[in-house]
Amino acid sequence: MPTLALLTAPGGPIELAEFPLSDPAPGTAALKLRVAGICGSDLHIFRGELPLPCPFAMGHEMVGEIAELGAGLTTDATGQPLAVGDRVVTPYFWFCGSCHACSRGRPHACQNLMAGEYRTHDQEPHFIAAHAEYYYTSARQPLYKVPDGLADEAVAPLNCALSQVLFALRDVRLGDTVVIQGAGGLGINAAAVARTAGAAAVIVIDKIPQRLDVAADFGATHCLDAGGLSAAELTERVHGLTDGIGADWVLEVVGVPAVIPDGIGFLNNGGTLLEVGNVGMGRTFELDPSVLVYGNKSVRGVMFYDPVTLAVGLSFLQHTSFPFHRLLPRPFRLADINAAYAAADTGSMPRGALVP
Repeated sequence: MPTLALLTAPGGPIELAEFPLSDPAPGTAALKLRVAGICGSDLHIFRGELPLPCPFAMGHEMVGEIAELGAGLTTDATGQPLAVGDRVVTPYFWFCGSCHACSRGRPHACQNLMAGEYRTHDQEPHFIAAHAEYYYTSARQPLYKVPDGLADEAVAPLNCALSQVLFALRDVRLGDTVVIQGAGGLGINAAAVARTAGAAAVIVIDKIPQRLDVAADFGATHCLDAGGLSAAELTERVHGLTDGIGADWVLEVVGVPAVIPDGIGFLNNGGTLLEVGNVGMGRTFELDPSVLVYGNKSVRGVMFYDPVTLAVGLSFLQHTSFPFHRLLPRPFRLADINAAYAAADTGSMPRGALVP
């Protein structure tokens, strides 16, 4: 029988459990997974930094091919016909469509996330996560057909890393300056997005030189190695690279609360810090709020994205020259998932990857 990866306890191990396949419900699809990414939030879950019950089905970044279509599902969200064998991507979450936020055009801020369709692996269809051989969609998850010519390795991180930063950076304008704290999967995707949006300067900060080398090929105009530098020294360098005024946008994708005050210090007056990386709960940082008041600075939290961002992302991948296939290293087999997580946890590569 096909397998699904379950985290048995914080810190592991992850075990593969066997479950039978079932017929997809009307309006849903059974996907045979091709490639899945190991996201930073997967690592937070693995370490026990999110209060989730174990055993927990792991993984959410993925690209799959249609194994079976449920009754009534004939096209993707853009109207393209679907057939068995087509590759598709889908958001890993879904919205209620009727709460205060959804009814006002802000589904990314849904107050009833996954309402009415929350799923657990111990009930059919069992395969509810990306680190598995199969994945069954919910009726509320739109599908987007993957164009021919896009490699699985480029598409697999789309439903998290790329779409997340496409949505976070949606207000970047021509000539803006952007600082990106962290050169993991989200940070490198963000560099490409910011540069394509017309940012005049894209400054990427990390402590791992190998990551910065990759960022340089994805639109970063400047790469700053934070190793051995104080916050004051980093701030001085950022201001030196932005004509002395600081950045219009700072994107935090390190996932470490302590860098948030540094990021606010990188901003110019009127700038905005986009907080994406800190999904772990219960961690704090100290900040003098007057720096926000006197600088007219803002902090915007970003968790999800509008599903149509996936269509935007597919078009972006089709029409860009950035080598997105490089972001995923040679994938581990699903059977070696604990080794894959151990390698991803070192932080030496932008993204871990798994294949069934």
